[in-house]
Amino acid sequence: MKHVSTATMVERLTGMLGTGDLSNWEEGFVRTLDGIRLAGKLTSITEKQVESLEQLHNRYFA
Repeated sequence: MKHVSTATMVERLTGMLGTGDLSNWEEGFVRTLDGIRLAGKLTSITEKQVESLEQLHNRYFA
């Protein structure tokens, strides 16, 4: 599988906000990560957050 940057994964998932495809928890998680992305702080997210992001991204974009 091709490597996708953390920022790209967040951007793609942000595009799904409001579509009804994401659960309430997933929407909140994506909104939180998007705020972190916009603040330029994605390098500070935890390994657990990265794992959750990758799982969520792979569910919709793999």
